[in-house]
Amino acid sequence: MKRIVMATNNKGKIEELSKMLNGFEVISQKAAGIDIDPEENGKSFIENAIIKAEAIRGIVTDSFILAEDSGIMIDALDGYPGVMTKRAALEELGKNISNEQRNEYYIKKLGDNTNRKVVWETAICLLEPNGQRKEFIGQVIGEIALSPMGEGGFGFDPIFYIPEKNKTLGQMTFEEKEKYSARKRAVEKLVDYLNS
Repeated sequence: MKRIVMATNNKGKIEELSKMLNGFEVISQKAAGIDIDPEENGKSFIENAIIKAEAIRGIVTDSFILAEDSGIMIDALDGYPGVMTKRAALEELGKNISNEQRNEYYIKKLGDNTNRKVVWETAICLLEPNGQRKEFIGQVIGEIALSPMGEGGFGFDPIFYIPEKNKTLGQMTFEEKEKYSARKRAVEKLVDYLNS
């Protein structure tokens, strides 16, 4: 059976990909005996995914390697926070902030700006044992809500508003939200490639 080493220890991501891929054993980097955390200093999500995948390739050479990076880009803030999505609010507010505090931070940053467009992007890098590299991008376009709405989901879900549904991701059922998942869109492209 072919093996995919994912640059993550997130059990949910491992299980999700395992269910979607036939003929592949999907394991975490920890299960592969890898304990690294490379500096993500790329200028785009795909560059960061490549950095993580290449770091594992330096240790494992006989398996497929998969890495991903994702975040939001707010139009009126010139694409901010972009690749700094995980770190931007932390650097300004401190490392122990909650998701709610982080979401309020972005709402305040936009203020009363009428352009509230935001893009959520997930980028996946796949390195094959033969050295070939493939990249897969998934995006969802929405708006930053004026205030958090909904108890469902996590992360940016309560402030990521989908105009055509008149709801935030936090107000949607799991089934509704799946249709607006940037990660799912990227993973589906990956799965189509690997299963073909």
